[in-house]
Amino acid sequence: MSTALDRSQPSNGHMARGSLDRLFEESFVRPLSRFGLANGINYLPLDLLENDDSFVVRAVVPGVTPDQLDITAQGKTLTIRARQSVAQQEGVHYLLKERVGNEWFRSIEVPGTFDADKVEAKLEHGILYLTLPKTPESKPHRISINTNA
Repeated sequence: MSTALDRSQPSNGHMARGSLDRLFEESFVRPLSRFGLANGINYLPLDLLENDDSFVVRAVVPGVTPDQLDITAQGKTLTIRARQSVAQQEGVHYLLKERVGNEWFRSIEVPGTFDADKVEAKLEHGILYLTLPKTPESKPHRISINTNA
């Protein structure tokens, strides 16, 4: 004999299970959602690399055009904001509509100083590349040892 399960009225066991599922998802599946980005703003994933002459940032901005990006630098802080809107077509009956537009945001502190006037930005295949040239004080300096003592 089988019993029908009415999912609109979950039992206490199902409510606890749902809470555990949400906790697992927020902790392991989507851990970045806990950073408190609100109002539909998403966490912008990026890489920050360093070489002798510059810091390099690679950020994932799928489907974003250059005019939808706002990049600012102040001191050692680099801020990237990307906005993508998806227009609703008139006279079309959507069977499924999941693309509603997105906004991404990220502000990071670069571990050294860079020349904001000489930053190079390139957008290629949904990846934003930023090259931040180091200022002389951020470049490594070799110190020689005096052997004439």
